[in-house]
Amino acid sequence: MARECFMEKRTNRSRWGTVLILSLFLLFSQVLGFFIETITTVVSEFTSITDRWFDFIIPTDLIIMALFLPAGGVLFDRNSRKPLIALGGFVWGVSALLMGISLTFATFNVSKGIYGLSRVSFCGIFALTSDFYKPVNRGKILSLLLMLHPLSIAIGTTFQDVINLELHWREFLFLMGAVALFIALAVRLKVDEPKRGEKEPALTDIPLKGAYRLDLENIKLLLTRPSLVLLYFLILFIAMPAIVLWKGIPIYLQDVHALPRTELFSLIIPGMLGIVLGYPVGGALGDLLFRGNKTGRLVVSSLGFFVPPISLLFTLRYTDVGGNPFLFWLLITSFFLALTLPNLFASIMDVTLPEIRASALAIGLFAQTLSFLITPPLFSYGQKFFPIADLMLWICSGLWVICLFLLLGLFFVLHKDIEALRRHMAYRGMVETRLSGSEEKAQD
Repeated sequence: MARECFMEKRTNRSRWGTVLILSLFLLFSQVLGFFIETITTVVSEFTSITDRWFDFIIPTDLIIMALFLPAGGVLFDRNSRKPLIALGGFVWGVSALLMGISLTFATFNVSKGIYGLSRVSFCGIFALTSDFYKPVNRGKILSLLLMLHPLSIAIGTTFQDVINLELHWREFLFLMGAVALFIALAVRLKVDEPKRGEKEPALTDIPLKGAYRLDLENIKLLLTRPSLVLLYFLILFIAMPAIVLWKGIPIYLQDVHALPRTELFSLIIPGMLGIVLGYPVGGALGDLLFRGNKTGRLVVSSLGFFVPPISLLFTLRYTDVGGNPFLFWLLITSFFLALTLPNLFASIMDVTLPEIRASALAIGLFAQTLSFLITPPLFSYGQKFFPIADLMLWICSGLWVICLFLLLGLFFVLHKDIEALRRHMAYRGMVETRLSGSEEKAQD
């Protein structure tokens, strides 16, 4: 008994050590992602790129990430994930160092594209980490991993005026490269990789003997299962209002209320706080309701579509943007908006086989990345024709209405796909039990 207790404590320490290392991977990689736009601007000026040409500079890191995510998901599902994640950290470190020594804008952009390739590792990190936890706890751990993106933005916003990138962008990139290589080494030496699906209820306490890998039939399932298709579109559309508000609120405060840039940070703190708090709360509430109802996560997600349109309307009504009512409604908008995404990603896990989850998550991340690519230019184009407050309100409200219709469809199909997965896992559990029994008899 004492030995079992010791082994359990050791396993828990190893698990949380793995989660910590992978969380640092996500956090620092996305901190660099926050600063990359500013650094690109500095480099373009340093290399004498004209203003007209700069208008057409594209986010090569996001484009490369989007292009390689589907292939990366397949790669993670067909191979051991730990060495691939370590390789991703190494590529991230090398790309940061290459950006730091770039002498031309072309070489900088190529290096930035390589950095985007390293971010394909995110789908493997999510899949590996979730295999440590039972389905009723996945929302919480995924919410903590997803929370690292807004947290990286908050850290970047806090330190962007402290770090003088115009003078020290090379030193900053060298530092990030060193951090990345250190994290890659930590992944290779300290991260433990659990077996795929070992925490599924039907496979608990069964020693897994079979090897399950993604095949062509499973790839078709990723693209044809109704619940997954709806989840992909929901992730695509729910990311857009967050991007619109992140881009639009500072413009609204500066152009409409004539606030100086130095005062912006103190006013958008509630919005950042709401998002950082909303992710873990959303994940925990989703897990709680999922215990009693297969569509419990969707109930929590629906709050992210019903409340924000109302709270955003109240936010934009107040002319005293420094007053408590404006800050309160901004906090409420961002908080409820953040409830949705952890439950959508957890729902992807609820309807996919363990051996195809990295691929499913990769498609979800692809949809999110696509939002980051198409929303800013569309929003900038709309500013030419509409007042900023009206533009934010109507774009966000329209997207939330679309999400509500998609969510309604998901209510009808999600429970069926969850049941189909559980039946499959129950059958797999019987097969694994027989394999274990046969092996024990052979040893006797």
